[in-house]
Amino acid sequence: MSIRTYSFTAAGGHPVNEDAFVLRSLPGSTDDWFVVLADGQGGRAGGARAAQLACQTVSECVRTSPGTLFGDSYSWFEMLTRTDTAVAADREAGFTTLVALSVEGDYLSGASCGDSAAVAVSGGSAPRVVTSRQFKNPPVGCGDATFVPFELELVRPWRVLVMSDGVWKYASWDRVWDCAARLSGEELIAELQTAARLKTTGEFQDDFTVVLLESE
Repeated sequence: MSIRTYSFTAAGGHPVNEDAFVLRSLPGSTDDWFVVLADGQGGRAGGARAAQLACQTVSECVRTSPGTLFGDSYSWFEMLTRTDTAVAADREAGFTTLVALSVEGDYLSGASCGDSAAVAVSGGSAPRVVTSRQFKNPPVGCGDATFVPFELELVRPWRVLVMSDGVWKYASWDRVWDCAARLSGEELIAELQTAARLKTTGEFQDDFTVVLLESE
């Protein structure tokens, strides 16, 4: 029942990567995982700080929460709401997106706000954007962010992609869905990188972060 994990992040269009993510096993388990991904809002100060603080706060919430809560999407909703309050209280933090989820066995649950995304491919079915109902605004860090919970029973073989908008916006959703349906592991991560890079320079046009979990 083990899960393979992969990740990649890089700055795009500027020297500082304002994306942040955490990929860790759940407390007390080596087979179940959680992912937190935040994309700091550009165009104003504190985006990188907001993304880092959001990931740190959610991780601390996970560390101190009873393990029985992780399969309940409302628990993720509550943890992310507390995180929004913490980011808003930090004078150096700006705004950020936020996606947090766990995969326990074959069950996915989480919550999100913003335009970062999570995609699941389950049992040979077409890729599904599990964050499709989320709200882009108000952003995390304003103290009034709206989080949308989600849950999904996964069927093996499955894979779950969590990504910032620098992935889907420049690789295109069609390419994301095609790659997620056909590829796995490092090959999938590499193909998404190729799709998002500028053809002339090979650079990313925006910060690019993708995390992949997949069943063995």
